Amino acid sequence: PGYAGRGISVAGLKRKKGHKAEDTDLIWGTHPVMELLSSNPAQILELWLQKTMARAGDIVESARRQGVPYRLIENLNEISPAAVRHQGVMARIRPFSVMGLNELIKIIHPRRETAQPLIVVLDSIQDPHNFGAIIRSAAAAGAQGIIFAKDRAAPLSGTVAKVSVGAVSRVNLCQVNNISKALKALQEEGFWVFGAAGDGGQSLYEADFNGPVCIVIGSEDKGIRPLVKEQCDFLIRIPMAGGMESLNASAAAAVIMFEVARRRLSGRGGF
Repeated sequence: PGYAGRGISVAGLKRKKGHKAEDTDLIWGTHPVMELLSSNPAQILELWLQKTMARAGDIVESARRQGVPYRLIENLNEISPAAVRHQGVMARIRPFSVMGLNELIKIIHPRRETAQPLIVVLDSIQDPHNFGAIIRSAAAAGAQGIIFAKDRAAPLSGTVAKVSVGAVSRVNLCQVNNISKALKALQEEGFWVFGAAGDGGQSLYEADFNGPVCIVIGSEDKGIRPLVKEQCDFLIRIPMAGGMESLNASAAAAVIMFEVARRRLSGRGGF
């Protein structure tokens, strides 16, 4: 059996009419919750598990081991946000940790002679599914940070955490007021800024990714905004066949990040 521990009651979470599906203090789904239990259990305030959930025993055991309060309940649908596929498990969490640009720069030390950090900058990515997918790809490709704006951006939410499969707790997340000013500050620290654009003058496969690299990914519908595009050192395009002109923002980000990672694993940032 679970125990109540700290936090609000199950009754207090009863779904109300008009309750939004995007709750920034909740995550759900087996893999995101298990990942957070593994990587950052202190982030979890309380777990709720449906008694009939197939993997309830595994999650309960992990929660007990990490000292995370949990509850076993009959029907999680009664308290979960509308339209959420919770898979029988949901957690109330502390707000996701974000940092400022100066803190991120101190962590990655871009001025070290051997440093080749990779940072991804999101310009107006408003779809939480794209945001979460980019976070997951960034973690897998070894990116040291993701920068996004306070405005014109999807909030860090349960949907973002679920799509990222918990990677939201494994990547440095940096929130800034102005993307263009952030890029200028990164350039002053030695970063080369590459903007992903369908009309880019340079192929992704011809770009030189030696040294500190920053990749800018634009919005799903309009791409990188003009002022942000002007701040980029290079505009790169992904060569495509069959008359295709563009990829989904998260797919484009993954292609570019893993090309940078491939070059570095092979020991050559450029050609």
